Amino acid sequence: MTSKSSSSKIGGKKVATQTSAIQLVQSSRFAQWVARWLVIVMIISILGMATLPWQQTSRGTGQVVAYAPQERQQTVQSRIKGVVAKVTPGLVEGSIVKKGDIILEIEQVAFDMKAQLEGQLKNLDMKIDATIAKADAYQLQVDAYTNAKVFAVQAADEMVKSAEAKLKSKREQIRGYEFKEKQAQQQYDRQLFLFNSDAKPEKEVEKWLKDLEVAKADLASLRQDIISLTNELTAKQKEREEKKLLAQTKIDYAIAMKAGAISETETIRKDKIDVQMKLDALNRGGKVKAPRDGTIFRMPIFEQGQTVKEGEPLFTIIPDSAKKAVELLVPGNDMPLIKMGDEVRLQFEGWPAVQFVGWPSVSVGTFSGVVSTVDATDNGKGKFRILVVQNPKADPWPSDQFLRQGVRANGWVMLRQVSLGYEVWRQLNGFPVIVSDSEPKQKKAKKPKLPKRSK
Repeated sequence: MTSKSSSSKIGGKKVATQTSAIQLVQSSRFAQWVARWLVIVMIISILGMATLPWQQTSRGTGQVVAYAPQERQQTVQSRIKGVVAKVTPGLVEGSIVKKGDIILEIEQVAFDMKAQLEGQLKNLDMKIDATIAKADAYQLQVDAYTNAKVFAVQAADEMVKSAEAKLKSKREQIRGYEFKEKQAQQQYDRQLFLFNSDAKPEKEVEKWLKDLEVAKADLASLRQDIISLTNELTAKQKEREEKKLLAQTKIDYAIAMKAGAISETETIRKDKIDVQMKLDALNRGGKVKAPRDGTIFRMPIFEQGQTVKEGEPLFTIIPDSAKKAVELLVPGNDMPLIKMGDEVRLQFEGWPAVQFVGWPSVSVGTFSGVVSTVDATDNGKGKFRILVVQNPKADPWPSDQFLRQGVRANGWVMLRQVSLGYEVWRQLNGFPVIVSDSEPKQKKAKKPKLPKRSK
């Protein structure tokens, strides 16, 4: 019993020693609890990333503008050069004005400017009449030179025809002279034969020799006349072309001078229009009026006696806009995915908002809009401008008190809904946003048909 007890005791000591070692390598209950929850959270995250939807967006920044270009900021410039004679009392930056309200009045520097402008108009009218008369005179010259060309060409044609007739007549005579020369040669040869046979006296032979020489001389003279008439015909033809070219040169010169006179007339008429506009502006008294209902934004000209030049800014007005829009600049990488009618979530500066990019339905303080316009080209820096207007099916935008022109805004264009896991994977790999499924696919090129070989 003692040995068992000791052995049991020894066995008991061994068991106690083994239990102490296991406790040293085991994790604490807290660590096991944390590990279990981490596994649960990881499983839930994987399931959530696979099932939860994510709204892909294209972010852009911009500002509030008027939808109509005529209702955006406008700078009114001076149409004449002069001195500010009157500024509407009480008019300061921020004042509200109506269309047609007189803002200020400008007087010309020269007191006799009206008389000078009227004198310039009279001088310009006289110059116009003179240039018109000059153009008419050159037209008469054109007509006269044209008629002279016709007569000169007709006369030259007659001379050419006369030379051709003479040449033709001489050429028709040459066959007769050649026959006559041939016949004289035959008679001479016959008489010479008879003379050698002592059948004819020498005087008879000399007579036929003389006739032969006369026939040869007549033939040579005729041939020389043909050569002379041919040269004369060539000279007449050249003379005709010279007369034609000379007459046409005079006609072209008169036409060019007429065109110059007409161009001078148009230039003087343009100068007359400019002078007439200045005279009309002077007759209106240089009153500068508000072009639209709105608010005075800046007034660089605010005091009487200030000198202004033609084209110098007088004041800047912000017209009252009936319809607001947001001008956003989006990256060129996302521009092909944006089209008119896409929904946009907007966050306005100065308006409290919380935006959840992937879940716009839980966003607070943002407003809905739709894409109205997408520019055809970028702004020179790779950004494309889009105009966003209010969505008629959603809550209205803030009032004009908060939504003034120039207020900065952030926008998110809604593109496509994907799973959260795909979006995380896309962001980690740096891939672009998904292109719409409706994008047309490229057609495969058809293989060209080769001609069949003939057997």
